[in-house]
Amino acid sequence: MVQTTTIRQYFLKRDNRSLGTKAAQYVIAKIISGVLASLRLVPYKQRVALGGAFFQYVVSPVSNNKARILENIDHVVPELDPVARASLIGGVPNNMGRTLTELFFPDGFLKVIDNCPLKGDGYQAFKTARAHGQPVILAAAHIGNYDAIRGKLVLEGHSICSLYKPMKNSYFDRQYVDTISRIGFPLFPNDANGMSQMIKALRRGKTIALMMDQAMSTGVKIPFMGRMCNTPVSAAKMALKHNALLIPCFAHRNDDGITHTGVMEAPIDHTDPITMTRQLNDLLEKHIRAHMDQWLWTHRRWKGYYGFDE
Repeated sequence: MVQTTTIRQYFLKRDNRSLGTKAAQYVIAKIISGVLASLRLVPYKQRVALGGAFFQYVVSPVSNNKARILENIDHVVPELDPVARASLIGGVPNNMGRTLTELFFPDGFLKVIDNCPLKGDGYQAFKTARAHGQPVILAAAHIGNYDAIRGKLVLEGHSICSLYKPMKNSYFDRQYVDTISRIGFPLFPNDANGMSQMIKALRRGKTIALMMDQAMSTGVKIPFMGRMCNTPVSAAKMALKHNALLIPCFAHRNDDGITHTGVMEAPIDHTDPITMTRQLNDLLEKHIRAHMDQWLWTHRRWKGYYGFDE
């Protein structure tokens, strides 16, 4: 597990932050920790629902979430009617809030996903590969609670190497990493060193999980939901180089808002990086269209292409 940094170590660590910045981050981290601790008094199901409502009715209105959601809708699904648009404007931040609440309360989350069914041909392919020591790449996306499948597989005894994005508040980041590590470990920071650790894990025949729906300043120009965007082909390249199974994975939140269903699609055939990545994009689109309000529409996935016709 990640070791918690003491207050003395935190303030004495030499970096480019001023003492005032460190003090402010420390106070904010303590406030957040206090809020999270108080939420433990609320039963888990109500806690998750409260997190969803908080994001939908408090966080989203004071942020630019609505504008980003509408920008993405207008770019790729302009045909959506007003009712569907309103559903996304409310449903997307609600799912975000529920997901974050689940991640910050891993004990309750793990109890729920212990009963999460894993469907699709990729599930058996995964178990067969692990039994023979073949490396596996789980290609995931920000849909539903993206950690449900990873957590379920960890509960079954598998080790899943993953990346995480460090928080700007470095004091709270330590608590954050320690918390999400209880869902699955090992975790590596989303940087060059972290990626190097992931590649080393593949070489040792391990399983890694990668997100495939992030905007990039570089990458290959590949269509997604009918529009071009810069797309990472690294997962496909690594699968080819290390003879790893490339399994698309999608977790969906069920109608009760609490439980989840995991889908592990059949492994992508090894051809070439662009063809394989196109298949990943097509599968992700299929799952997004089936669960529109569960994808991260607040993310500017088509950055650099808005307003252009390809």
